[in-house]
Amino acid sequence: MKARRTGYDRQYTVDSPINYTILLGASLLFWMIGYKTAADYPVQIGGDIAATPIYELIYLAMPGKAVACLIGILLTLAGAFLLHRANYLMIIIREKTVMPFLFYVLFISSNPGGYPLNTTTSGMFCLMLAFYRLLTSYNEIGAIRKAFNIGLFTGLASLLWVHALWFIPLLWWGMYSFKALTLRTLLSSIIGIAVNYWFLLGWCVIQHNFTIFSLIFAPLMEIGPASEITANLQPADWINITYIAFLSMIAIINILLHEHDDNLRTRRYLSFLIVFLIVSAGLLVLYNRHPYEFLNAACIPASILSAHFFTVQKGRKTLWLYYILTIPFIIISLLQSLWISSLNMVI
Repeated sequence: MKARRTGYDRQYTVDSPINYTILLGASLLFWMIGYKTAADYPVQIGGDIAATPIYELIYLAMPGKAVACLIGILLTLAGAFLLHRANYLMIIIREKTVMPFLFYVLFISSNPGGYPLNTTTSGMFCLMLAFYRLLTSYNEIGAIRKAFNIGLFTGLASLLWVHALWFIPLLWWGMYSFKALTLRTLLSSIIGIAVNYWFLLGWCVIQHNFTIFSLIFAPLMEIGPASEITANLQPADWINITYIAFLSMIAIINILLHEHDDNLRTRRYLSFLIVFLIVSAGLLVLYNRHPYEFLNAACIPASILSAHFFTVQKGRKTLWLYYILTIPFIIISLLQSLWISSLNMVI
């Protein structure tokens, strides 16, 4: 009976080579179409409301579209690897799987607003480094070095993408939830954040120009009324948001219904990811003029939560639910990307 159940699980599981191929193949197609669509790259920085002066310096050093696209892809893959590594080390999902890696790559590659490279892409990678250090600090009361690294990476992320500052309280709450928050670790994280701005201050002194501070924090005031969210969201944004929202809601409902199937540490991790997702969604509504920025942030917890559901829950119904949601999403998103690409070519 046990062997029969194992065979059934292997037959009706999302975590299989054929689905690896589907997700990676779709991501590759999205990147190829995005490369063609970005024919006029580099674009004006003024279109990116969260672009910081530090990112502008990096932007001006870009030799061309190919290099920018390659860096954007490498940052996405590196971020996906961090998620996979964190899940593997911390056993957030109680079975070995690469689905967090694949879901994250699919979510990011299908989001045309975040491709090929922008201030969010670079800042998000630094935020994911902080996120990785946070997850590995579980139950380490004296993890002063890790707390410093969390602050250091978050501060660096804010220099590239200023909205990363909104996630500092979330990371502190995560340290508290993971039993790693003490007065010393809190101060260490604050020092880590301040180190970035200390070096920036030194650069301003050398340049005799302190306006950079006002320029960095200016995007924090670019709040769009919630009533404008429908006007600011493009069809591609709606497609991505709908797909990620459906997967996340299914995963969250499953976690709440099977709360005691996981150990205490895993439940704390999953609770943090749910709060992370809610915060990202709230910031997306608040800063709805460029929704792709916080949609990229939401992809971090959503990828692990989605992978948790489709890895732990096996069976014919789960497999068909995955195909019913994922295959139409890929097809519609590809058609939408091709439509945008054709319009750009005509223009």
